[in-house]
Amino acid sequence: MMKRLSLTILCCFLLSGCIFDPTFDMSSWENYQTSLAAVKAQLGADDLRRLDIALKYLAIENTLRAQADAQMASNVASAAGRLNPSLMLVQLRPKIDGKSAARIIRDLTIKLDAEIPLTEARLQGAKNESVEVTAPQYYWRTSGRVEQPSIEFNVFNGGQAAISRIYFRVVLTTPKRSIPWVKQDYIEAFKGGLEPHEKRKISLQPWGDWSDPQLKYLPDAVLRVDVLNYEDANGQRMVATDPNSLELKRKVRAALR
Repeated sequence: MMKRLSLTILCCFLLSGCIFDPTFDMSSWENYQTSLAAVKAQLGADDLRRLDIALKYLAIENTLRAQADAQMASNVASAAGRLNPSLMLVQLRPKIDGKSAARIIRDLTIKLDAEIPLTEARLQGAKNESVEVTAPQYYWRTSGRVEQPSIEFNVFNGGQAAISRIYFRVVLTTPKRSIPWVKQDYIEAFKGGLEPHEKRKISLQPWGDWSDPQLKYLPDAVLRVDVLNYEDANGQRMVATDPNSLELKRKVRAALR
């Protein structure tokens, strides 16, 4: 009888430990910090790593944009670190309040498992719409006594609907260099729209690091122009995400395993 009672007490103790795993209190920044410490105190090293990744991703998830470098997985930590406490609290409160670490990790895993294939399908559909960039050029031209960098390329609308605006990313690389020399996001609004099967030439003068004189002397430089997103005549964005955002989701999902 005593043995059975002891087993019953032990089972209740273990069960209560599962039921009463510490949870996050997001009622204030101070309570968040206190509950975070309590949650972390119950976790092993691997779960601590997963929780850290999940919290950082959830903190910046709403602020990810097609043209933001924060979408790259290597920058998640620094992007989250730039949030002030008030903004961090606002971003995290609806996602983690009252939840345990295990629940947060599980919910995010399920969410990414659902989002990744949908994102892949949307990107594939966008490719099939054939917004095509051709003949990208980066060169320096003389204007009076000043030399200035210039970028030119053609864009073709191979889809079935007119396009009012396209979001580009221009990147300058060289074949043996893993990190681009410079990159810039650029938005082109088409007066009157870019009609189906219409092609236009885009010219722009890049700024910032593009004006570094050493870039004039890169004979094997390659200019890459990516289409991140575009809008129809009603201003509706046709691509829900860009390839960098998809890559971020894949890397975060893999890190949660």
